[in-house]
Amino acid sequence: MQLRVRGQSGFAVSREGGEVVALDLGLTDSLRHRGLAREVVRLVQDLRKTSGLQVSDRIRLHLTGLDVIADHFDFIGREVLAVEVVSGPGAGGGEELELDDGELTEPVRAWVEKVEERV
Repeated sequence: MQLRVRGQSGFAVSREGGEVVALDLGLTDSLRHRGLAREVVRLVQDLRKTSGLQVSDRIRLHLTGLDVIADHFDFIGREVLAVEVVSGPGAGGGEELELDDGELTEPVRAWVEKVEERV
C-alpha cells in the first residue's frame, strides 16, 4: 500500500518515509502584530545606532502611527531599553520608520530621547 499526500491551499506539506508534516501558512492578526513589533524593535535599534547612543543607554521612545500594536509597547520597550514608550510625538520631527504592513493607515514615526540614569 502506498500513501499519497496532497497539500491543501494554505498549508505546506512535507513527507519523509511514513511521516507527514503539514504547516498552516495562515497569518492571524496576533502573529502579524507580533511580527510588526519585532520589526519596530529592529528599526528603533538602528535609530539608536545612528543617533550615537551606546548599547547600554536608556531611552524614552515616542511612537506615532502604531496604535494597532499598542499592546506590544512593553515588549518593544524592554527590547530597546526604553524606560517609557509613549504613544504620541516627541520633540522635533522624529524619524519615519519604513514598515510594510497593509493595516497601518498613517506614517510611522519614532523619537528616541536619551534618559540620564539616576545614581
